[in-house]
Amino acid sequence: MDDTPGPQDPAADEADGTPDLAVAFVPGVMPGKWFFRWRDRNPGRVLAERPLETDAWQEELGEGRAHACFVRLPAHPRPGVDDLAALRERYRAVELYAEQQVVVLPRDHELTLLDEVPVAELVDEVLLQDPETLPERHRLRSPEAVAPDAPLPPMRHTQDAVELVAAGLGLVVVPMSLARLHHRKDLVHRVVPDAATVPVALVWPQDLPEEQEELVQDFVGVVRGRGLNSSRGGAAPASPAAEERPASGAKPVRAPSSRRGGQSPQGARRAGAPRGAARGGRGGPKGGRRSGGRGRR
Repeated sequence: MDDTPGPQDPAADEADGTPDLAVAFVPGVMPGKWFFRWRDRNPGRVLAERPLETDAWQEELGEGRAHACFVRLPAHPRPGVDDLAALRERYRAVELYAEQQVVVLPRDHELTLLDEVPVAELVDEVLLQDPETLPERHRLRSPEAVAPDAPLPPMRHTQDAVELVAAGLGLVVVPMSLARLHHRKDLVHRVVPDAATVPVALVWPQDLPEEQEELVQDFVGVVRGRGLNSSRGGAAPASPAAEERPASGAKPVRAPSSRRGGQSPQGARRAGAPRGAARGGRGGPKGGRRSGGRGRR
């Protein structure tokens, strides 16, 4: 059970007028603990929370309804188009952590016998998503041996895909936090260890007024785990214990040294890099490990 302090009512935040700071977040991201800590450090300041129903965060920032937003970047960004460098041409951005991807399965599906589900196990499965979102699978498919994917049914967002999985129409690979957000008793999820991770970043406009820029920088410090008296542009805390621990299934990205959210320090692990030792010896032989030593049914 998540013991993160629950978010306050945004309407209560704005009861006295325009908030000092408004922060939006895409579905699945859980920033409640950071909101709580920022309020604790800034008594008298009003922080408004903006939970989004979709990933359409650009409109939220563009129309000024939020000063900053937690967003997901593509697992397979196109260089110069939708990668972090391209994002920083229009916004300020600090990459925070990278989420593992999982496959959502009906509870009685044979792949639930695996502790983890490698991409190779999904080659012959029907996936309810654009093939381009999981190119690792496409590279393993043989056009001569495997029938092409059928047209996708209409889906507005991840919740629709999860409901189709429950109906037995296929499977879907999503970031772990989205699988947890849309959890159902008749479904389970398994980590896909060789799928690319999904970066999560805090993004804000480059042209914020000075006061809002200062407040956002202070919020970045809270998210990065910096102490109250530390410089915004300083290095990350010397003690590893002082760093913020992301939710289970997420991999941290080291804090950038730039005050404005510039490039990460040399040697910092980027999202999607090999996870090797970070997995603590999991992964097992090719094809995944089956729970309890059982074989496929």
